[in-house]
Amino acid sequence: MSGLQVAEVRVRYGSAPKPVLDDQAYRLTLPTDGVRGGARFSARLARPAVVRDALLTIGDVLASDLRFKARDRSDYLAYLLAQGKRATQAVWDAQKAFLEERYGEATADEVPLDPVLSVRDGELAFEVFSRDESAYARLSLRGAAYERAELAAGTTHVELLPETLLDIARIRSYRETTLELMPGEGGTERALRVPYRWLRAFGQVQAASTLPGTTFEISPVDLYNVLLTLRMRRAKKPPRALRYELVPGEAPRLVLEPWDTVLDGSAGPYRGSRPQVVRTWGRRRLGVLARLLPHAKSVRVHLVGAGLPAFYVVDCGDVQLTLALSGWTDAGWAGIATFDLLVPGAVDDVLAKQVDAALSREDHSIEQLMEVTGRDLGTVRQALLAEMSQGRVLHDVANGRFVRRDLVAADLDGEKLRYRDAREEQAHRLLAVAGQVQLTRVHDLGGDGVRIEGEVADKQAHRTYRASFTIDREGRTVDASCSSPQFRRSGLREGPTVPMIAIRLLYSRQQAELERARGSEAGRKLIRAETRTMVRRERGRAMTYRVSLDDRQVVVRWGEHPDQMRMHRLMYPTADEARADYFSRLDELGQGGFIDASAAEAI
Repeated sequence: MSGLQVAEVRVRYGSAPKPVLDDQAYRLTLPTDGVRGGARFSARLARPAVVRDALLTIGDVLASDLRFKARDRSDYLAYLLAQGKRATQAVWDAQKAFLEERYGEATADEVPLDPVLSVRDGELAFEVFSRDESAYARLSLRGAAYERAELAAGTTHVELLPETLLDIARIRSYRETTLELMPGEGGTERALRVPYRWLRAFGQVQAASTLPGTTFEISPVDLYNVLLTLRMRRAKKPPRALRYELVPGEAPRLVLEPWDTVLDGSAGPYRGSRPQVVRTWGRRRLGVLARLLPHAKSVRVHLVGAGLPAFYVVDCGDVQLTLALSGWTDAGWAGIATFDLLVPGAVDDVLAKQVDAALSREDHSIEQLMEVTGRDLGTVRQALLAEMSQGRVLHDVANGRFVRRDLVAADLDGEKLRYRDAREEQAHRLLAVAGQVQLTRVHDLGGDGVRIEGEVADKQAHRTYRASFTIDREGRTVDASCSSPQFRRSGLREGPTVPMIAIRLLYSRQQAELERARGSEAGRKLIRAETRTMVRRERGRAMTYRVSLDDRQVVVRWGEHPDQMRMHRLMYPTADEARADYFSRLDELGQGGFIDASAAEAI
């Protein structure tokens, strides 16, 4: 597998007529892909201002790109040359050549897929995924959102250029507005080189939404207060998370780190069965919702676990926007391990055809698909994951149903979608052979994260590598070392090495196995070292206990401020006695009203 795998998507956008504007009416036509064709839509908008702000929101998501961009210092070098400084022409030419190669034509070949437009009887939907793989949005217009609709069902792409967004911004609520989406006249057919890595991430965000999670409501004003606080303050040190504290019968609490600013929710009590704390990342990207919040009736939050995307469903009545934030960009590699559990397994052809036929007729929930196919939950979910990875099915999080739609017109190569890149493929090859990848030490650093050390014995290459790295509480690699040639050559500038990825995957799998084993006595005996964080908040004050087990040692830290915690270190004759005391302390804290916040800190 080569380092760059791309899918060529043929598109043709004709010229759209200029908007027709007068004092009483506004007609806007957005050009769609003439190659796919088929889908058409024309209707009068019942709530023009809401649709305008919703379309501008998905435009903001499409344009968002938080990846690091190197500054072009060519002008500064030219100034130094003019001043006779020690910057030779060769240095200038070399840097210009590097910038052009790294950030010019080389990256122009990689482009995200244009927004996906789905027209069906009763719904008009837009889907966008950001270039940096950090944000996904789906906008759905249903029922009374439009009137006198003339449509042709189908799926196509729509072009949202900067000038198109300016035309959308001219929509006003006091003018009768007609929105048209149809292929324009003429146009030149061209090929979009969409990276398979990007397509794979698109499907993985969809797959993550199918995991069982925690769902609760917050008021639009609660989210507005979060955005207002973030606008007024900027965190100068990690962690920079938005933490949700959920206690049954109490309103959800939103906590902004690192200041521990507590915002009490106002949308009613949390109705879950157990208390929990969930930490989410990418909070500043919630700013794309700012223009839509004044129209929102409620905001539903769907959290599926630490390190996985957080889903926000903004309900404006007949207009719904679903925003998913992954918490990292494609420059990071935290998602390599968390999404490893979302790879679909083997699916028989009979079940695949049954699911495809059922969804071709109408949308279904996963329970309805179980009834139609006569299969169990796990088997049906695997079939849906396979369809999602191929871009044929999406999960409508807002309504809990699965929808049949083709992301691209042609079938995608499943082998190219299986791994993110060649290095990840090699890491999985190493893990496939028992004993090749081993963790030699995992050291909890408290508030600084976790230090992971491991050894990789590549039997095929007859080489042994040692790698170590620290992952902070935000999931970032803050320091690393590896004995591989890639790391010696360029460090982390080329991304994580194959041994580092393999060790990271193994660590994630072992942590998941230990978490599943905690419920049984036999499973608890497998746990020899871990740290759990327990929190209780009363009258605006929070008491935190961090209880750590390390073989025959138990360490207890407690206090109201993370930087001013008291500590007890206890040693026991045997590891079994230390483990018994460790779990006994956790049970006592749970009975005392403390909630387990460890999952929020999982990396």
